[in-house]
Amino acid sequence: MNELLDLTIAALIDRHPETRPVFAAHGLEALVSEDGLRVLAPFLTLGTALRSRGIAAESFLRLLQEVVVADEVLEAPGLGDIRNAGELTLLALMPCGLKVAFGRAISSFLEDLKGREGLQITYAVEGNLNQELSYYPYADTIETVEELPDIIVSADFNVFYYHRFYKRFVETGDFVSYGQVQPTAAFAAAGLPDPQNQYFVFGVNPLVIVADLEKVGDRPLPTCWEDILDPIWAKDVTLRGNADFFCHAVLLPFYQEGGDEALLRLAPNVRQGLHPAQMVKQIDGGKGGALYVMPEFFAHRVKNKDKIAIIWPEDGALASPVTLQVKKEKVEDLKPVLDYLTGPDLAAALVDARFPVPHANVAGELQDAPLKWLGWQWLRENDIFKVNAEIDKVFLPAVQGVLK
Repeated sequence: MNELLDLTIAALIDRHPETRPVFAAHGLEALVSEDGLRVLAPFLTLGTALRSRGIAAESFLRLLQEVVVADEVLEAPGLGDIRNAGELTLLALMPCGLKVAFGRAISSFLEDLKGREGLQITYAVEGNLNQELSYYPYADTIETVEELPDIIVSADFNVFYYHRFYKRFVETGDFVSYGQVQPTAAFAAAGLPDPQNQYFVFGVNPLVIVADLEKVGDRPLPTCWEDILDPIWAKDVTLRGNADFFCHAVLLPFYQEGGDEALLRLAPNVRQGLHPAQMVKQIDGGKGGALYVMPEFFAHRVKNKDKIAIIWPEDGALASPVTLQVKKEKVEDLKPVLDYLTGPDLAAALVDARFPVPHANVAGELQDAPLKWLGWQWLRENDIFKVNAEIDKVFLPAVQGVLK
């Protein structure tokens, strides 16, 4: 429980609202009031609050323990709970569908590791979407390897794939992959294992097509990604995004295979950009268009499965990667953590959350389903930052013209 002393009071109350009476009993009720939580608690740690008021931390923590559910594992801290992000041992920027499952699994493991081996790991788990406009732009400005976490787990084709980061920290050998696993046939066929051992893709967020059968009518369902470029789907395809941004994990494969022409064929078919959770809500509400491109995880959150078809295209679900990188100089020190992150126990948890993993010895419904991957040679030859900018230059004006 001593780790609670480093939490802000706002973070503690957010995770354990049942502890409010303990604060009130010690004259700290103002800190956990509505005004206190808004003004002071986001910045004041529990340890500082107790010291400033002369309250014994040991007895206070004991009372907190009594009111917290005995077998509850703390939710993984976010970046807002970390005083100095440069001190992070592990940073995980996860897909929405994995954040909670991964956060609970890694929190439980690290608590157990600290008890068994006394290894203290400073870590944070965030949703990848939340960091597209915050941590990723910051990471793109970093000049030295010391400013980065020792282990980086990240989702999608993000800043850690851009040439600036690659040439500065990966090509130099500062960051490497870890672990060797026997890949599934699907991972091997797609070419997901990195032949240069610089990135370890330990899971995939598969993007599929979901058809609202009531809106499809008598049109033939798509069977491959090329099919959603057909004019029969004019203004009937929903992608992740908004009027000013659309998911590059979807657009990159189209651009890779068909260039500007493919983007300009897709644009007239776009109805709107939404978060996958909004897509699910729209389908359940009987609104929206005929086709949605979303993570397979979210497709299974649609309440009325009879009204939809979840289409795993014949050329493979788009493989949005969940990637692990580690500082080469830290590999030995962090071996227990790395073994867990790349091992079968966490892999099984990912599979249970409907995320395919490379482990051939881990069974799951999606483990043998085909995947569509951009390819390591293409990723190394093309600066994804510049490619995304080229895509946006062509695609956004075309879509915005349709949405007006």
